[in-house]
Amino acid sequence: MTLLGQSLGGHTAMLLAAAHPHLVKSLILVEAGPAGPAPDLPAQIATWLDSWPTPFTSLDEATAFLGHEAWTRSLEKREDGWYPAWDRTTIIDTVAELATTAYWTEWSRITCPTLLIQGEHGTMRPDEPATMLTHRPHTRLTRIPDAAHDVHLDQPDHLYEAIRTFNS
Repeated sequence: MTLLGQSLGGHTAMLLAAAHPHLVKSLILVEAGPAGPAPDLPAQIATWLDSWPTPFTSLDEATAFLGHEAWTRSLEKREDGWYPAWDRTTIIDTVAELATTAYWTEWSRITCPTLLIQGEHGTMRPDEPATMLTHRPHTRLTRIPDAAHDVHLDQPDHLYEAIRTFNS
């Protein structure tokens, strides 16, 4: 199979490809890598989540604040406005391991063709893509212009083209 994942989903795909190389034909990582540790990551995410002016009075207000209407799909309507439908603690806990652990050994074990996609204004550490290529020089790196961490929202056509070209 081809695995494709963005951010935490990409990290999960990377670990699966390392653990079960016989199952993975190719790997596509979008704004994801093995760098860790990042001890401030849970606090940064908590601060961001806590900055949300909930409840939002409308989906338009939520879209303006969150930057893309796709984020509003995670909101639920209640009597007094729009709230996240997920649990804050669960969101923060999902990144706790990433905050303490680097996965360079797992990255080096991956044997399948790999495409790393980075947003021009993404959140990957500046040296992470180059270090990934040092460990696995046959990895293909594509930087998507005018995209931040959510490449799929910022530049979906460029992302599609990078994936299509890689899988050709």
